[in-house]
Amino acid sequence: MFSCSKDNNSSTGDETGKNGSVARFAIKDDFMYTIDFDYLRIFSLAVPSDPLLVQSVRVGYGLETIYIYGQHIYLGAVDGVYILNIDDPAHPHQTQKVEHHISCDPVVVQGIYAYSTQRVNNIGCGNFSWSSSALAVYDVSDPGNSELVKNIPMGEPYGLAVENTWLFVCDEDKGGVVVYDITNPADPIQKAITSVNEPRDIILMHPYMVVSTKTKFELYNYADPLNMYFVSSLILH
Repeated sequence: MFSCSKDNNSSTGDETGKNGSVARFAIKDDFMYTIDFDYLRIFSLAVPSDPLLVQSVRVGYGLETIYIYGQHIYLGAVDGVYILNIDDPAHPHQTQKVEHHISCDPVVVQGIYAYSTQRVNNIGCGNFSWSSSALAVYDVSDPGNSELVKNIPMGEPYGLAVENTWLFVCDEDKGGVVVYDITNPADPIQKAITSVNEPRDIILMHPYMVVSTKTKFELYNYADPLNMYFVSSLILH
């Protein structure tokens, strides 16, 4: 149905697939990048049938998700967003860590803005008694000096996806996929909610959106983001 792409931000339509925002590995050119709890592992795919581990980089604490945009890797972690430069793809180096309260933290990037859902609960994602879930918007025009520009309260957000002037966020508390207008990318404005039971992540393949849930994949047509409609589903056994 889909697979990991060579670059998450590709929108040319010639990629073999795309991965969602909660992915733990990503491929760019001849390298695959994977994460475990606190390491980024770099594999050479020069011989695709025989991946070779070329580097392990200790990054930080509680790495959860990976997203590649241009020449940078964005790692969502429980305590922040780590940004690494891959001009030398076999030897990434960290340019910044943008700290936030302890939470579960997917991240996507478009242009000079990154969007991160920060889910807080009492089951492995921070402490609900002193912090709350949010959608965070960062200015990443300078990957070495990124800044938080906006925090939008959310209920129980999970994965997200961005395309052109639209941002889509899974929020179980709100009952589905929340659609934001990002005509002003620094100021997402909620415009609609498409009802989806227990949504977890999103993959965009225009005009189709794949929404993974706790039990299945659901396919929607989002040619009109404000009037998405269900197409089909694939139940996971």
